[in-house]
Amino acid sequence: METETKKTIKKEDIWRGALAVIFFGVIIMAVYAIESNIDATANLGSLAPQNYIHHPSLRRTFPPNPSAIADWMTFDYLNKVFKMPPDYLKGALKITDARYPRVTIRSFAAKSNMSDPLVLTQVKILVETYLSSSSK
Repeated sequence: METETKKTIKKEDIWRGALAVIFFGVIIMAVYAIESNIDATANLGSLAPQNYIHHPSLRRTFPPNPSAIADWMTFDYLNKVFKMPPDYLKGALKITDARYPRVTIRSFAAKSNMSDPLVLTQVKILVETYLSSSSK
């Protein structure tokens, strides 16, 4: 009977140890994933998401750069990055999509039967115009 008890205890200890190793492994992987995600978005400069998720004292101070606008970006994202009124681009581009501002430039161009580069250029010009008029 004693040998059965010892085997059970050893199995329990093995399971506890294995669970502890798995638990700490998951924590280490989570920390690594968060760190690498922040490092990967740091190359976006002023358009990096961490500019808006960290405490204000930790935000980057790069001025927003309209030339970095890409067709995968949503109008909501652009409004936040460039601190524009929510309906500025909607009115200027005559966007009627009910999903606005959660519409990408690419999908707006497709629904409007316009080329991506044309719409992208228009958006960049509108953002530059807004920034120059708001800085005066």
